[in-house]
Amino acid sequence: MDNLQYIEVAKIHPNPGNPRKDLGDLTELADSIKAQGILQNLTVVPGHRMTREEFADMAKAEGSTKAAARALYDSDPSVGDSEDGYMVIIGHRRLAAAALAGLDKVPCVVVDMDEKKQARTMLMENMHRSNLTVYEQAQGFQMMLNLGDTVKDIAQQAGFSAATVRSRVKLLELDPKKFKKSEERGATIQDYVELEKIEDPDLKNEVLDTIGTNNFKNALQSAMEKEKLNKALAKWEAEVSTFAQKIKKQGKVNGVDVPMDFYQNLNKWCLDKEVVRPEDADTVKYYYTISDREIYIYHDHKERKKTPEDIQREEQEREEKRIRGELTEISERHRSLRYDFISSYGAAKKNLKTIMQFMATAIIVDAGNWISANDDTLYGLLGFEIDDDTMDDDLEKMAKEAVNERPEYSLLACAYAIADDTNENYWYSTWSSEQRRTIFLHHENPNLDRIYDFLISLGYQMSDEEKAMRDGTHELFKAMTAADSDAT
Repeated sequence: MDNLQYIEVAKIHPNPGNPRKDLGDLTELADSIKAQGILQNLTVVPGHRMTREEFADMAKAEGSTKAAARALYDSDPSVGDSEDGYMVIIGHRRLAAAALAGLDKVPCVVVDMDEKKQARTMLMENMHRSNLTVYEQAQGFQMMLNLGDTVKDIAQQAGFSAATVRSRVKLLELDPKKFKKSEERGATIQDYVELEKIEDPDLKNEVLDTIGTNNFKNALQSAMEKEKLNKALAKWEAEVSTFAQKIKKQGKVNGVDVPMDFYQNLNKWCLDKEVVRPEDADTVKYYYTISDREIYIYHDHKERKKTPEDIQREEQEREEKRIRGELTEISERHRSLRYDFISSYGAAKKNLKTIMQFMATAIIVDAGNWISANDDTLYGLLGFEIDDDTMDDDLEKMAKEAVNERPEYSLLACAYAIADDTNENYWYSTWSSEQRRTIFLHHENPNLDRIYDFLISLGYQMSDEEKAMRDGTHELFKAMTAADSDAT
């Protein structure tokens, strides 16, 4: 049955399966309807599905409890199907705007559609009008999957690739509130594609909080590194647990003091390290502790008991190694961010004067190092494929081709490769004879400041962590200062 009818607004209900949840500002549409009426018919089906609370109210009126009704509705929403009234398939905004405009009746085409066809029609209608957010698309795709469509079916109907449909559906693993906030911050499809580099849903949600801010790329790389570490820790623990007993704290086994010595630790600075079962594991007891950062392995005390000085020295060495490793990791990550910015920069010609000024300064300041110290960086930016058989003549040919194809960008790549040495950072280590240990301190780096100022002039955005390293307020510097104060 397909026929046009004028139906009372009060008898028409929104479709709970409509993928578009936010109808937007209806004021302008309502004003237009007041002035000209509804120019396009709504499409509706007979009957409607009550909301969860409507069903609970009806059940209570019939003698049941709301709690039981809600539980039943949650297990099967179709129990809320009613033959009364009508339900919108196409025209949700028009219906809401008509109610806002005070209309009593609206023109509707009444059709027969099963639930699957209703869902498909609403999804395609909204997508063709570009009305859906990325998350609403994901919800629509999932609805179609729940109704029996395959990924291939949805891809053909929606005009997306099967990979895109799968990646959209995976977005439903994310926190909806966080996702909505990221959309409000101006997140792009590419941002969510980048997020797929992370597998762990909890880590994804952490990084989701930074999408649309200058901390996103830094948080993404940090999360990817964290995920690698988590996988390594899981693999190591599986291997270590075959010969060692898990304990909560060194020297304690089931609440009993047990003399033990440090044997080995595994952390993010040795991700490729394989665990080798100790030769004496059958005769000597081994133990291990695990945190979100590393695994420490111990064994029963074999020789002399450690002195307090031994324990303090080992703890200092571990702390020095940890801080050095973290500072090195942070510096490498930040340099990677700078490199990525330059490698994808497309406005070199527009900013040629700025690049030439930076180039001149870089040549003057870094003339002693020139390119040789950073040739891998330069070759990478220019896309050179270098191996052991590459000769100087080959390099010269590749250089000429690069300059002919992209002269301004080649200049930019040279300027950056000269200036941003792999050792550029905002920290240094030194031996403290007073404390008898290595300490790590912030130091000003005018050359790295100049690099950042240049990148910022090209549109680069420093993350909060980069700023903290630059001005010396990073928590690692604070931790070392606090340790120094305690030691004195």
